[in-house]
Amino acid sequence: MDFSQTIEAQIQSRVVRKSRLLELLFASGRIGLWNGFGKLRTQDGKMWLGVGGAGRINGVSQSIKGSAPELKFTLSGVDETFAAKAKSEAAEYYDRAAIVYDQFFDEQWQPLDLPYATSFGLMRKLTSARSSDDTGFTRTVSISAETPFAGKKRARFSYMTDRDQQLRHPGDLFASDVAGIERPYTFPDY
Repeated sequence: MDFSQTIEAQIQSRVVRKSRLLELLFASGRIGLWNGFGKLRTQDGKMWLGVGGAGRINGVSQSIKGSAPELKFTLSGVDETFAAKAKSEAAEYYDRAAIVYDQFFDEQWQPLDLPYATSFGLMRKLTSARSSDDTGFTRTVSISAETPFAGKKRARFSYMTDRDQQLRHPGDLFASDVAGIERPYTFPDY
């Protein structure tokens, strides 16, 4: 039986470690971050920059009863170029994907298997803050993202009725029989 590298390591009672990866797909290009130190190349060939434990991901949870939890990412100690993305135009990040992955590692922090996506959101708001202390400045970027299901409770722009269809496209008969579809049918009919 073929098992993944992670399952094989677990079966053999070896140490298996896990870290979260964050992929941000900006208009100008992809940025991959992980909560470890240094650069990481995963088995799919993607590069991830280490934030050295200065990152925090909140809101990755199971959606219960159709809820759409907000994803929040906080990165402290980021460089000036990344902080500049938060101050740039909204077109750089708004409605762009933010994907959270789980990556398993062996005891020497070598990747096992491919990372697998655990959460997906669309970036809505980026804020940047700068604080100072005796050692210098620290930049912190906060990113808010919504799942694709966040807008499901909003009212639709219109209904699929003949009247709404006539307002959009006069003379179009596509929705003229919609009222007849709503009749209840009893089966079997004795």
